[in-house]
Amino acid sequence: MDVYLVGGAIRDRLLGLNSQEKDWVVINATPSDLKRLGYKQVGKSFPVFIHPKTGEEYALARKEIKSGKGYYGFKIDSNPNVTLAEDLYRRDLTINAIAEDNMGRIIDPFNGQKDVSNRVLRHVSAAFVEDPLRVLRVSRFKAKLHDLNFEIAPETKKLLEEIVESGELKTLVPERIWQETFKALCEPRFDQFFQTLIDLGALDQVFPEISHINCDFSENHIVQMAIKKEASPKIKFCSIFLIMLEDGHNSLKDVITAMQERINIPNDYKNLVLLLENIYPMLFSSEGNEKKEFSAEQCLHIIEKLDALRKPSNLEEVLEVISLKKDYSNIDTTVSLIRKSLVLAQSVKINNLQEDGLEGSVIGEKLRELRLNKITEELKHPE
Repeated sequence: MDVYLVGGAIRDRLLGLNSQEKDWVVINATPSDLKRLGYKQVGKSFPVFIHPKTGEEYALARKEIKSGKGYYGFKIDSNPNVTLAEDLYRRDLTINAIAEDNMGRIIDPFNGQKDVSNRVLRHVSAAFVEDPLRVLRVSRFKAKLHDLNFEIAPETKKLLEEIVESGELKTLVPERIWQETFKALCEPRFDQFFQTLIDLGALDQVFPEISHINCDFSENHIVQMAIKKEASPKIKFCSIFLIMLEDGHNSLKDVITAMQERINIPNDYKNLVLLLENIYPMLFSSEGNEKKEFSAEQCLHIIEKLDALRKPSNLEEVLEVISLKKDYSNIDTTVSLIRKSLVLAQSVKINNLQEDGLEGSVIGEKLRELRLNKITEELKHPE
């Protein structure tokens, strides 16, 4: 049994990047061989095993034969006679088809090191077109490596366009779409993931709900600000919907609900979009100008709409998204007032009302009244 380090760990080391990836391929072995050594098999489709001590993935060398449509439309051959070269041949990009043996020697049958040096994203073989997921993977690597000046090879771009034209992107399973999208959102230049999909004409198949995004997505000031601020994946995702609000889109709820039903995006991502839509019109007029005078009632209403008394992070996350706007500085005073109102509202405790013998819905009504009074007094007599 021979074991080789493959893919991302070698690519990133050549680029001088810190890599969390450590994937291994095993030659001349069977599932029984690995199980006897304590490896645990995961999944049913692919011969992948987890190392009993390191938790790293070890995959039996395999070949793939196209047998149907989509990401799972392949027959897998992982017999012990499959060679390392045959395994590397099935990989997507040359920069990911480099291996290293246990003596530190590099095996690079497809000139991946040269493409690393030349900053080129190039397919390994013509079999590249057989897997529609590669459109998303190449788009993600464009996001990962854009700032290192990587470009997609013209011949690879042509194959990507062939995949798009085939319509097979529509066969991708939801989990893989979100997995690749989330990884892209973790990259500093997440915009290049979506921009590449736009440039390839793939956005309407992968994300039909947001297919109206302009072709200059990467240049949008909201996107550029998200990059500059090194926003979290959730804030980056929500920035797309902030753009839609700025463009006057009618209902984010319909869009984000449809997207979640189709690709199973996390609930907290969806909820942030809904919260953003709830308070956006309260903070900005239809012309995008500041609402200059905010009453105590308006402040408390925003806090309630965000459920910020129960979950204060809701307010901060929505404000973080809104801070990506060009005119965010226009509402600095309002934002400060809302934050202060939340602190004041939180200081009113339910325990005192229960001690006074109040119960049921009366407590809720009295609690709101006291909170509103406290915020009102603060507006009348600011420090």
